[in-house]
Amino acid sequence: MNAQPHERVDYVDPGDRVVAQGGRATGTPSGLLRRYAATVCTDHAGRVLLYRRTATAPAYPDHYDVLVGGAVRAGEEYRAAALRELREELGWAAAPGLAEAYRIRVDDPHGDCFLTVHHWVADRAPRPDPAEIAWCGFVTPLSILTGGYTPLVPAGAEAVRRLFPL
Repeated sequence: MNAQPHERVDYVDPGDRVVAQGGRATGTPSGLLRRYAATVCTDHAGRVLLYRRTATAPAYPDHYDVLVGGAVRAGEEYRAAALRELREELGWAAAPGLAEAYRIRVDDPHGDCFLTVHHWVADRAPRPDPAEIAWCGFVTPLSILTGGYTPLVPAGAEAVRRLFPL
C-alpha cells in the first residue's frame, strides 16, 4: 500500500521488539527497523498469485511480485496487517486459514525491516486495486523460479524459493 503521510508505524530493534512509533513518511530512526506483513496466495491447483506493481509504485515500480502486503501500523499485529493488506489490495475481506509461513529480517535498499510472510489458499478471484496492481494472475511456481517473470522483487523471489523449492 502507498504510504499515507499521517499513518503511524512501530519501529523495532534488531530483536523485533517495538521501541518507538512515528509517522511512516518521516523515515526510520537510525538503528531501528520497520515491520512489514505480506501474504503469498495460491489457488487450489497450487499456482501462485503473481502481480505486477504499478509504474508509480514508490518501491520496485513495474516489478513482478508474489508478496501482497505492506507496513504494519502502530499497535497492529503482523497477521492483522496481512489481512488488512489482502482487503485493501485484492478485495478479500476474509482469509480463512491464513497462516504465518516465516519471519525474516530483510536488508533492502528501500529500507531494512522485519518481514512476516503468510500463506493463504485463495477461495475466490481477486479484485485488484488498480492504484496498487497493474496486472495479476495465478502462475506456476516453476515459471517464477526459472525466470519467466522479470524483474522480480527480491523478497518475493526469496519467498518463492522458500515456499516452493525445486
